[in-house]
Amino acid sequence: MKTIMNNKMFKVILLVAIFATTQVSLSSVSAQTAEAQKPAVEFVYSTGAPMEIGDTVMIHKDSLRYITGERMSTWVYDVPHQIRQLGTKTKPTGVLLRGIYSWIAQGSLIPMNYNKTQEYFDAIRAAEEAERARIAAEAAAAAAAEEAARAKMFEEFVEEDTIVEQDTVVPDLPYQVDRFSIGVRAGLAAQSIPSFGFSTMLDLRYAHYWVESSKSIKYGIMTGVSVGYMQYGQTLGSNKYAGLSSYTVRVPDAIGYVDYAVDIDKAHAVNRQVQLEVPVMFSMITPIGLYLNAGPKLILPAYAGYHQDMSGVTLQATHETGVAMPQDHWLMGVIEDAVESGKNRNAWDVTVGLGAEFGYELTFGSDYALDLGIYATYGINTKTYKDATGQILTITPPDNVNVGTGKMQSIMNAGPMNMSYLDAGLKVTFHFNWDNKE
Repeated sequence: MKTIMNNKMFKVILLVAIFATTQVSLSSVSAQTAEAQKPAVEFVYSTGAPMEIGDTVMIHKDSLRYITGERMSTWVYDVPHQIRQLGTKTKPTGVLLRGIYSWIAQGSLIPMNYNKTQEYFDAIRAAEEAERARIAAEAAAAAAAEEAARAKMFEEFVEEDTIVEQDTVVPDLPYQVDRFSIGVRAGLAAQSIPSFGFSTMLDLRYAHYWVESSKSIKYGIMTGVSVGYMQYGQTLGSNKYAGLSSYTVRVPDAIGYVDYAVDIDKAHAVNRQVQLEVPVMFSMITPIGLYLNAGPKLILPAYAGYHQDMSGVTLQATHETGVAMPQDHWLMGVIEDAVESGKNRNAWDVTVGLGAEFGYELTFGSDYALDLGIYATYGINTKTYKDATGQILTITPPDNVNVGTGKMQSIMNAGPMNMSYLDAGLKVTFHFNWDNKE
């Protein structure tokens, strides 16, 4: 009995083993069959989208022949076609379209399905780029908000005075500059051109400037007072004074009149003037140190004198009857080496001139500066001196009480003229500055 049971169990185990072996063999065969049936070529469009049976396509116009070599007819272009088959054993890379019984290369086909076109993939990539940009912007905004929160927390724990002193940069605010200056000038001068001499002046000035910053141009107004000395010479015989060297003076006497012919061989006058100037000038200083001052000046003579020498003065008196006066007449003869000094009444008028100054300024810090430049002032006194006698030697005849006299005066007093003023030369000025920041 026991032997029969063992035989039956052995038969069951054998049947199970045979069944398992058969299943493994069948699975292997199925896998090999599936692998053999898998297409050898991957069909895709140029966009990367998979090519499938049923897709609607168009044939690219650059494709001229089928893969078998025949030339394509013109009617196949510009019309949609539908894929019927992808590859075959003899044409593994070919694509067969409905209505066309020739094989076409897959690179000749343009997908008409939107989800397989280049525009579709471009739109997907653009959307992905926009999403990445949005995420980056949100991250940057979050980082900025976090940084602002940290800065605010720091400000709450640090004293305000410490922040201003250590971390805050004070901007270069607009400010004003005041300046007091002391300078000297020297150069050529004349009060009756072309009679030139020299002048020297001491300048005491004040200026106020408006400036946006320390690196911009300063604009301001300058005024003050200057005191100085001018000296120039005049010589008889120049064009302006030619009519004063020889002239006739008619003097009445008790029985008629006497003509005195005056002839002067040589006369030279030195004119001196102490004067005050009051300028009101526009002033500009550039950041590189160049400066320009320009504007009107009021010139006030404080003292005007002259010293004059004459020689070879000859007088000839003739009565109205034509008879020469006797030799012992009170003015008959020659006056030699006459010298006269006095004041020029014609130099005591106020002159309005226009002055300009230009040069370079060297600064020492913000408080001091030194400049070297050139200057020029020109003015015209429009008054014509009609009261001038036209005579360097004036004659007063004798009468029953007084004897006759002759008086010499300066060339300027004698000659009617329009006075002009000119001085020009070099200047050196030292400046004291102080800033008034707003």
